[in-house]
Amino acid sequence: MPDQKPNLIHCSYHKCLTKYYARVMLAIFSRRRRPWKKGYSHFNSWINRFMASYRNLDAASVNNHVLDLEAVAPYRITRFIRDPRDMIVSGYHYHKRAAEVWCEVKDPTEKDWETVNGRIPDGMLPGESYSEMLQRLSVEEGLFAEMQFREKHFKGMLTWPNDDPNILLIRYEDIIGNEEAIFSKLLDFYELPAREKARGVKAAIKHSASRMQSKNTHIRNPEPNQWKRTFTDETEKRFEELYPGLVEYVGYA
Repeated sequence: MPDQKPNLIHCSYHKCLTKYYARVMLAIFSRRRRPWKKGYSHFNSWINRFMASYRNLDAASVNNHVLDLEAVAPYRITRFIRDPRDMIVSGYHYHKRAAEVWCEVKDPTEKDWETVNGRIPDGMLPGESYSEMLQRLSVEEGLFAEMQFREKHFKGMLTWPNDDPNILLIRYEDIIGNEEAIFSKLLDFYELPAREKARGVKAAIKHSASRMQSKNTHIRNPEPNQWKRTFTDETEKRFEELYPGLVEYVGYA
């Protein structure tokens, strides 16, 4: 019996090039252009929908969750990761302007936020949405709220293995400005045929952050190390209290 073909899976985080990756995969696996393909789908943070569907697709992605690796085997998993402190800064600005519908839900429950697997921060007032909360708070307090929002994401980061040869971890900071080489490496890891790889690399160049930033309001500022200009001493202290060892574990110490 031949070896089972590995499931091609991508796992990332909210505000970590999710839409960019999806554009590349849709260029490769578009069923509209190539109806014989099974296609690609992104499931946001809907983990149950992902688990019910990923085996029926050429490739699938899900955000903000740790996968049960035994359940999804055999696999080739790529992961995008970003400095958690930059994720806080990027998310703060993005959510403050209500860039997505869930940010505008008043009196939200975690059920309302399943699409991002977020935690409701402390101190939200009755009748208030998340974007309204961030607009009301100071920048420092807003960053504290973002830290709480990210609780499930950051705790999950600490449980992913760092030594699995079938998981390719790629840093956000290494992608920006180097998209062609990184996606060439990523698609080689997926063991895609040369024609599909070429199509994917072309899409990676076309949709790179530097080209898309002026056209796309989803992209505020792709530069790394924004946290160094934004965090106060108290912000850094609070982050370390909430997530001790996280920066070291994910390689950003």
